[in-house]
Amino acid sequence: MAEDKTIKSGKEKKKGSLLLQIGIIFGIIFIVTIIVFAIIQVAGNTMTYLEAKREYLTPILKNTQEQEEKYINNLEWFTRYWREHPVEVKQAAPSSSISDMDAYLEDSAMVVSTMVTPAALDELPEDRKLRVAGIAYANFNSYLSLSQWQMTNEQIYVVDVNKDTLGFVYEYGEDVDRNFLHLGEMMWEEEEDIPQAILDYSEGKTTEIRFERQESRKDGTYYYLGFYPVVKNGEILYVIGIQHDWSEYHSRLIRNLIILIAINVGILVISGFFLLHFVNRAALRPLKKVQYAVRNYRQDKDSSEVIEKMNLITQKNELGDLSDDVSDLVIEIDRYNEENTRLIGERKRVEAELTLAAGIQRGVLPKVFPVEKDYELFASMTPAKEVGGDFYDFFSIDETHVGLVIGDVSGKGVPASLIMMITKKLIHQYAMEGNSVTEVLRLANLAICAENEKEMFVTAWFGILDRTTGKITAASAGHEYPILRDGTPEFRLMKDRHGFVLGGMDMSRYRDYEIVLPPGGVLYLYTDGAAEATSIENELFGTDRMLDALNQDPDLPPEGLCKAMVDAIDVFVGEAPQFDDLTMLCIRYNGWEQAGE
Repeated sequence: MAEDKTIKSGKEKKKGSLLLQIGIIFGIIFIVTIIVFAIIQVAGNTMTYLEAKREYLTPILKNTQEQEEKYINNLEWFTRYWREHPVEVKQAAPSSSISDMDAYLEDSAMVVSTMVTPAALDELPEDRKLRVAGIAYANFNSYLSLSQWQMTNEQIYVVDVNKDTLGFVYEYGEDVDRNFLHLGEMMWEEEEDIPQAILDYSEGKTTEIRFERQESRKDGTYYYLGFYPVVKNGEILYVIGIQHDWSEYHSRLIRNLIILIAINVGILVISGFFLLHFVNRAALRPLKKVQYAVRNYRQDKDSSEVIEKMNLITQKNELGDLSDDVSDLVIEIDRYNEENTRLIGERKRVEAELTLAAGIQRGVLPKVFPVEKDYELFASMTPAKEVGGDFYDFFSIDETHVGLVIGDVSGKGVPASLIMMITKKLIHQYAMEGNSVTEVLRLANLAICAENEKEMFVTAWFGILDRTTGKITAASAGHEYPILRDGTPEFRLMKDRHGFVLGGMDMSRYRDYEIVLPPGGVLYLYTDGAAEATSIENELFGTDRMLDALNQDPDLPPEGLCKAMVDAIDVFVGEAPQFDDLTMLCIRYNGWEQAGE
């Protein structure tokens, strides 16, 4: 619990209003939606409008081209002559008062006649050639201004796209002066204002009808341009252009868009107010009730007050379900606290009983080790829990014989401890009656099997030391192999004869064997908690490491050897928990003769 409080206290939170956050998010989403809608609306309306205008202007441009084909034989000559004499041709155009009407009519007939060839026109004298060119220029103007402009109500002009004379303009429209003649002038003041279609025609990239938008020109208007080239012998003589001014439509579109945005913003404010009011009333107020109820419960632990406040939340939605869940939760917490209080009391009682059992267990294991000249002995038991199932014992049978016992009960805790004490008592009792080691184990096995309702078993090793000779007569009931140093420089593992475990089968029989310890010989006994000690990497300590630990200094006394083994196991295990009891018994035989000195 202390760790949870530390984590909570370190949490950084920024105080803020959920209602304000919802309002901001709603406003952002709505504004973004309006902007996207406006962009789509403007783009869509503009595209639809210009596509319709394209459909309208395309047949007009094609009709103009068809009309031009009537004069195609003369157009090349007129165009070339206009390029060479733009000022003179403009001045030669007939005015409202014509002095020589006969000459004018004759030259006019020559201009409109499709039978006159450029070669015939070239043979005319210069003054008459200039007058013919002026008449053609005026007729061309009349054709454009009357037939096309009146029909389309658009501004019409002609552009010379010859690279050397680019900019030749012949223009007429609603906003153009009635004198409309701009021969030899450039319609666009800056090169970057020249439509891309005109540049493409000038470079010969295309001869098709082209449409193009010009927006935000210097005069602040928006134009939609349509172009059609007049071609002869693969050469573009000039380009007819129709210019549609859609600035008014664009302005109206933007104005309507602004009005639409203003209306939507108003809708945003009104709907946002009602939305936030609804959220506050339907969600935030109930949530605050839940919050206050939980906070009060943390302070006074009064579940009835929480349930009363939760009953005031009557919404039939997730908030209503939440209030019911909070009510159920505090009820469960109360039950848990009651159960936890009971369990704590029970745990304390069990802990007290375990402490008592551990004290009893420690009391039955001998702690005072004999101080004799002919032998030295030391033993220890470290339980994995409060009480364990391992045991050891040593006792004098008579003046020259000592009983040695070590055992391991299956399982842990109080049941194992009880079986341990029973087994230890049985072996001690049967040994003191003068039975052999095999008979002692047989009788103990029969007694345990008779009362073994829990079906627990015991591994045990029992031996009797003859103090006068150093001979140990022993028998094993499935116990670990002894470790022996019998006159050799180092300890070795002795693989003795094994019988079946105690408490397994009542018909089990056991065989004895002998170990002769010379003066200085050592016998080391242990339970599986030593060999099976496990490291944090899940690796076993094993008998090889046990031998290494003992052979580090084999001349140590029994207590020193046991301590060296415990230290080696602790270093190997590290932070890993102890899973099994750790018990060992070590005896060094010094010789009976030494004892008699």
